[in-house]
Amino acid sequence: MARVSHRSRETAVRLTTMLTAALVLGPAGAALAHAHLVRSIPAANSTISAAPNRLWLTFTVAIRPTVSGVRLTGPDGRRTMLSPLTWDPRDIETVSAPLPARLAPGRYLVEWSALDPNAHRTRGAFAFTIAH
Repeated sequence: MARVSHRSRETAVRLTTMLTAALVLGPAGAALAHAHLVRSIPAANSTISAAPNRLWLTFTVAIRPTVSGVRLTGPDGRRTMLSPLTWDPRDIETVSAPLPARLAPGRYLVEWSALDPNAHRTRGAFAFTIAH
Protein backbone atom coordinates (compact mmCIF):
# COMPACT_ATOMS: atom_id res chain seq x y z
CA MET A 1 0.00 0.00 0.00
CA ALA A 2 1.37 3.42 -0.93
CA ARG A 3 2.04 5.91 1.81
CA VAL A 4 0.65 9.41 1.42
CA SER A 5 2.82 12.11 2.93
CA HIS A 6 1.43 14.57 5.45
CA ARG A 7 2.12 17.41 3.01
CA SER A 8 0.19 15.70 0.19
CA ARG A 9 -2.74 15.13 2.53
CA GLU A 10 -2.75 18.83 3.55
CA THR A 11 -2.66 19.86 -0.10
CA ALA A 12 -5.58 17.57 -0.92
CA VAL A 13 -7.62 18.96 1.99
CA ARG A 14 -6.90 22.55 0.92
CA LEU A 15 -7.88 21.84 -2.69
CA THR A 16 -11.08 20.14 -1.58
CA THR A 17 -11.93 23.09 0.68
CA MET A 18 -11.29 25.62 -2.10
CA LEU A 19 -13.37 23.66 -4.63
CA THR A 20 -16.23 23.32 -2.16
CA ALA A 21 -16.12 27.05 -1.41
CA ALA A 22 -16.14 27.85 -5.14
CA LEU A 23 -19.14 25.61 -5.73
CA VAL A 24 -21.05 27.07 -2.78
CA LEU A 25 -20.10 30.71 -3.30
CA GLY A 26 -20.01 30.68 -7.11
CA PRO A 27 -23.78 31.15 -7.61
CA ALA A 28 -23.85 33.88 -4.97
CA GLY A 29 -21.00 35.68 -6.70
CA ALA A 30 -22.87 35.58 -10.01
CA ALA A 31 -26.01 36.97 -8.37
CA LEU A 32 -24.01 39.77 -6.80
CA ALA A 33 -22.72 40.77 -10.24
CA HIS A 34 -26.23 41.82 -11.23
CA ALA A 35 -27.38 45.38 -10.59
CA HIS A 36 -29.80 45.46 -7.67
CA LEU A 37 -31.19 48.71 -6.30
CA VAL A 38 -29.91 49.35 -2.78
CA ARG A 39 -30.96 52.96 -2.20
CA SER A 40 -32.95 55.74 -3.78
CA ILE A 41 -33.66 59.41 -3.18
CA PRO A 42 -36.56 59.84 -2.67
CA ALA A 43 -36.52 56.63 -0.67
CA ALA A 44 -38.82 53.76 -1.56
CA ASN A 45 -42.21 54.00 0.17
CA SER A 46 -41.35 57.40 1.63
CA THR A 47 -43.55 60.46 1.97
CA ILE A 48 -41.74 63.70 1.29
CA SER A 49 -42.92 67.25 1.92
CA ALA A 50 -41.62 68.89 -1.25
CA ALA A 51 -41.05 67.78 -4.84
CA PRO A 52 -37.41 66.92 -5.55
CA ASN A 53 -35.69 68.06 -8.72
CA ARG A 54 -33.69 64.83 -9.25
CA LEU A 55 -34.12 61.11 -8.72
CA TRP A 56 -31.06 59.26 -7.37
CA LEU A 57 -30.60 55.48 -7.65
CA THR A 58 -27.75 53.49 -6.12
CA PHE A 59 -27.10 49.94 -7.31
CA THR A 60 -24.89 47.09 -6.13
CA VAL A 61 -22.68 47.58 -9.21
CA ALA A 62 -22.12 50.33 -11.74
CA ILE A 63 -24.72 50.28 -14.50
CA ARG A 64 -24.62 51.49 -18.10
CA PRO A 65 -26.71 54.68 -17.94
CA THR A 66 -27.07 55.05 -21.70
CA VAL A 67 -28.85 51.68 -22.05
CA SER A 68 -30.68 51.69 -18.72
CA GLY A 69 -33.91 53.52 -18.10
CA VAL A 70 -36.31 54.98 -15.56
CA ARG A 71 -40.01 55.67 -16.03
CA LEU A 72 -42.05 57.81 -13.65
CA THR A 73 -45.82 57.40 -13.41
CA GLY A 74 -47.60 60.22 -11.62
CA PRO A 75 -50.86 60.32 -9.63
CA ASP A 76 -52.73 61.23 -12.83
CA GLY A 77 -51.41 58.09 -14.59
CA ARG A 78 -49.15 60.03 -16.94
CA ARG A 79 -45.88 58.20 -17.68
CA THR A 80 -42.62 60.03 -18.28
CA MET A 81 -39.26 58.57 -19.28
CA LEU A 82 -36.57 60.23 -17.18
CA SER A 83 -33.44 61.12 -19.06
CA PRO A 84 -30.61 61.46 -19.26
CA LEU A 85 -29.38 59.07 -16.60
CA THR A 86 -25.96 60.26 -15.48
CA TRP A 87 -23.35 58.85 -13.12
CA ASP A 88 -22.69 60.55 -9.81
CA PRO A 89 -19.04 61.68 -10.11
CA ARG A 90 -18.48 60.71 -6.46
CA ASP A 91 -19.96 57.18 -6.75
CA ILE A 92 -20.08 55.18 -10.01
CA GLU A 93 -22.77 52.89 -8.58
CA THR A 94 -25.15 55.86 -8.32
CA VAL A 95 -27.03 57.46 -11.21
CA SER A 96 -29.47 60.33 -11.28
CA ALA A 97 -32.03 61.81 -13.63
CA PRO A 98 -33.85 65.12 -13.65
CA LEU A 99 -37.49 65.02 -12.56
CA PRO A 100 -40.20 67.04 -14.29
CA ALA A 101 -40.69 70.53 -12.86
CA ARG A 102 -43.44 71.13 -10.30
CA LEU A 103 -44.48 67.56 -9.50
CA ALA A 104 -47.99 67.63 -8.02
CA PRO A 105 -48.74 66.09 -4.63
CA GLY A 106 -49.62 62.40 -4.77
CA ARG A 107 -48.13 58.94 -5.23
CA TYR A 108 -45.45 58.33 -7.86
CA LEU A 109 -44.30 54.99 -9.23
CA VAL A 110 -40.67 54.64 -10.32
CA GLU A 111 -39.92 51.72 -12.67
CA TRP A 112 -36.28 51.11 -13.49
CA SER A 113 -34.37 48.84 -15.85
CA ALA A 114 -30.61 48.55 -15.43
CA LEU A 115 -27.94 46.97 -17.59
CA ASP A 116 -24.70 46.18 -15.78
CA PRO A 117 -21.25 46.00 -17.43
CA ASN A 118 -21.69 42.22 -17.96
CA ALA A 119 -24.91 42.82 -19.96
CA HIS A 120 -27.18 41.46 -17.22
CA ARG A 121 -30.52 43.30 -17.18
CA THR A 122 -32.47 43.73 -13.95
CA ARG A 123 -35.73 45.54 -13.33
CA GLY A 124 -37.59 46.84 -10.34
CA ALA A 125 -40.07 49.38 -9.09
CA PHE A 126 -40.85 51.42 -6.00
CA ALA A 127 -43.15 54.27 -5.05
CA PHE A 128 -42.87 57.51 -3.14
CA THR A 129 -45.47 60.10 -2.19
CA ILE A 130 -45.35 63.89 -2.23
CA ALA A 131 -47.52 65.13 0.64
CA HIS A 132 -50.38 67.58 0.03
